[in-house]
Amino acid sequence: MYADVDRFVEECVDCASGKGRPPNPGPSPGNIAPRRPFEAVSMDFVTHMPKSARGNTFLLLFQDIFSGYVMCKPMSSTTAQDVAEAYEERVFRSFGVSCLIRHDQDPRFMSDVFTRFREFLGSRQRATLAYRPQANGQQERSVQTVIWSVRAYIAEADQNDWDDHAERLMFALNTSFDATRLETPFYLVHGWDAHGTVSAMLRPRPSSVQEKTAYEWRRKFQRDYSYALACAEDLQVQAKKTRSDVQTQKWKELTERLKTGFEKGDAVWLYIPKVQTGLSRKLAHMWHRPFRIDEVHDDFRVRLKVEGTGYRVNPWVHISRLKPRALHPKRPVEEVEVGEDVILTLHSSRKTVGNPTLGETSTKWKRFST
Repeated sequence: MYADVDRFVEECVDCASGKGRPPNPGPSPGNIAPRRPFEAVSMDFVTHMPKSARGNTFLLLFQDIFSGYVMCKPMSSTTAQDVAEAYEERVFRSFGVSCLIRHDQDPRFMSDVFTRFREFLGSRQRATLAYRPQANGQQERSVQTVIWSVRAYIAEADQNDWDDHAERLMFALNTSFDATRLETPFYLVHGWDAHGTVSAMLRPRPSSVQEKTAYEWRRKFQRDYSYALACAEDLQVQAKKTRSDVQTQKWKELTERLKTGFEKGDAVWLYIPKVQTGLSRKLAHMWHRPFRIDEVHDDFRVRLKVEGTGYRVNPWVHISRLKPRALHPKRPVEEVEVGEDVILTLHSSRKTVGNPTLGETSTKWKRFST
C-alpha cells in the first residue's frame, strides 16, 4: 500500500505542477565570444518609462558584445518597423552590418518585419533560451547601468527629461574603464582615446618633445590597437569560461537524479514563472503540461512539441527549466481467482514501527518455493 501511495503521489498532476523553482541549474553551455568589434550586437528594451517632453516612453539599447560599446534610442513606438529603423540609424550607419544580433524573445524582435530586415543585411539572430537570461547577461547589466545613471541626473519632478540624459550619458559610459577588458569601450571600437573634458583641461605637449613621422605614428598606433583587441578577446574568453565552470561545478554537485539527461520522446514538465492577472503567485502552479521532447541539442537545450497544446511558448528551452514526469508502469487490473486448495497456510501478525501499527500477512502457496 505504501508503494502504491508513493507511486500515486509521484504521478499526481497537482503535486508535480505545484512544486517550487527547479533545483537543476544545468551545466553552462558557454556564451558568444566575438573576435572583433561589432561582430555581434545585443539589444534590449527598457519599458514602463514616464512620458518625456518629446513623447518617448521606451528606451532601446544596443551593445557591442566584444567591446561593451553602448548606444541608445529613445522611442515612442516599439513596432518591428521602428526597431529596424533604430538599428539602421544607431548601428548600421556608424559601424556597418553585424554578423550576429543577440536579443531576448521579445515579439518585436521575432516578427517577420525585423526578420526580413535582418536577412536583407545578411545578419544571423540568436534569441536567448526560454527563461535563461544569463545568456544575455551583459545586455541586462548594461540596462541596469544606464537606468542607474539616468536616475542620478534627472532634474525634473515629473521625470520628463530622462531621454535627454540617456543620450548624453552614452559618451560617459563608453569612455569609462572596463574592469574585464582593461580598456574603455571607446578605444576598443575606434582605436584612439576620446578627447574629453579632462584631457582638454591639461596643458599642451611641450614643444621640446619631437613629433614622430606619420608612418611611425601609424605603425605604433596599429600595434597598440591590435594588442588591445587581442588582450580584450583573451580576457573576455577567460571571464566567460570562469563563470561557465562555476555553474557547471554547481551542477556536478547535485544528485544523480537531477543530473539525469533527457532523450527524445521523454515526457517532461516545463517551468513557466508567469501568473495570470488577478491570481496569487504563491498559490499558482508553475509547472505546466507535461510536454514531449521532440529534439535534443548538444548545448543543453531541447525542443518541445507545443503544437496543439494551446501554449504560446518558444519550443526551445534549456534543461534547467525541465523536470522528468514520473510515470510508473500500471499494475495489472485483471482479476485473478485463487482456489482454497492452492493456499497451504495463512498466518497474520501485527507489529509496531514507530507510531503506526502495521499488519503483515504471511502466505505459503503450493508448488512455489518460499
